[in-house]
Amino acid sequence: MNFKRTIKKYAIQATKYILIFIILICIYIITLIGTSLIPSDCIKENVIKSSEILKDEGEKKYINVGYKDASVFLFTDALMINTAYSIDSKTPLESALLDRKNYIPGQTLLEHEDQQYNLGASKNYTDEYGNIFQTAELYGLMHGENITDSYEYARYWHGYLVILRPLLVITDYNGIRIIFLCLMIALVGWLMYLIIKKLNIKIAIIFLLGLISANVFVTTQSFNEIVVFFIAMISSIHLLLKKDIEKNIGINFFVIGSVTVFMDLLTAPLVTLGMPLVIYFLLSESKKRSVKENILTFIKLCTCWAIGYGITWVTKWIITSIICNRPIIQNAITQAKYRTKNSKISYANVVKRNLAFLSYFVILISMAIIAVYTIIKLIINRNEKINLKENAKMTLPYLFIGILSFVWYFVLKQHSMIHSFFTYRILCITVICTFIIAEKITEKETINKNN
Repeated sequence: MNFKRTIKKYAIQATKYILIFIILICIYIITLIGTSLIPSDCIKENVIKSSEILKDEGEKKYINVGYKDASVFLFTDALMINTAYSIDSKTPLESALLDRKNYIPGQTLLEHEDQQYNLGASKNYTDEYGNIFQTAELYGLMHGENITDSYEYARYWHGYLVILRPLLVITDYNGIRIIFLCLMIALVGWLMYLIIKKLNIKIAIIFLLGLISANVFVTTQSFNEIVVFFIAMISSIHLLLKKDIEKNIGINFFVIGSVTVFMDLLTAPLVTLGMPLVIYFLLSESKKRSVKENILTFIKLCTCWAIGYGITWVTKWIITSIICNRPIIQNAITQAKYRTKNSKISYANVVKRNLAFLSYFVILISMAIIAVYTIIKLIINRNEKINLKENAKMTLPYLFIGILSFVWYFVLKQHSMIHSFFTYRILCITVICTFIIAEKITEKETINKNN
């Protein structure tokens, strides 16, 4: 009987995941088709203005944050706006699945399918080394140049179009930046308020320092780089608002992983796993789990996120292959091998390069403050019993979450090396976890006395 009940329980749970996944895919396709129905003429004026802004700023923009210059990558933003404009509202499903750039009905003569490695570009905007200049290409497209070659980028969902196309109807690139900055300030403020309310002010400060170390407010200047932070913060806020943190927690992380791959172009997706994970373990400390239970829960939630992320991506390849008759699956597999395997790249160099982009000033100041705080705390509590061994055991979830960044760099060495100027942002998880471990390890009473 117990065996039958167990089978029935897992069957019901699996059915829930399948139904939710089907609903998500339907939402993705319907929203992409819906926004594809917006005629490109409705966004043309703001795309022209955006192309002029991007041409002036170039492929990469540097912003002085007082103690250093932080960079934002605009190359991909130009591609995203190009893709948004290249939607043909007369064929919304095909446009939503193929995600073309430089596509203008009546002007485009040759359509290039999604290539196995880098995205192609008009010959006027590539150099002898194969470098592509997306911002100049977008400007040329929007200022009368007769670009006749179109390029598909069908391996991604390009879910950002659901937000970008409607925004381009009402404003240009700078207007979008202002909207995102205001939204980021609002989300960070709401997140800090809830953390203080549900946890404590120390944890709120730690989260804020972690976000600042990754220059999160600077990322509002780049549509491509800010998306994952919006997802991470909205997901974290959702967990903080839940009355029962355990209810459907696996499904929560499954949905987060799925939404991440729908919206993101492989920038720093791990942020959407790491931040909600930290919030979850902080909120569930009162459950007084054993070390084994914490490890199993960590593995379960990471697996749920990874499955949501992976099958959503694969589903895009399958749908596009069937409906549009494109070899997307083979191309995507080739691209995955290219991004993950490169024996010539040193892992140590990948880590070093990503660490170099962090805001060391903020981290060093933060470490000094936490060190002083910890010393004062130990002195004040010198007559209290602090079981460092037990405290260390109960900080293991934060240790595992903190090292996820380095696992990511190991698996995607090539991608993390080439795009280190934005992949470094996942290290904000490591910064947050490091500070939380320093805080938790000196607690007077252990969270759990069990092994």
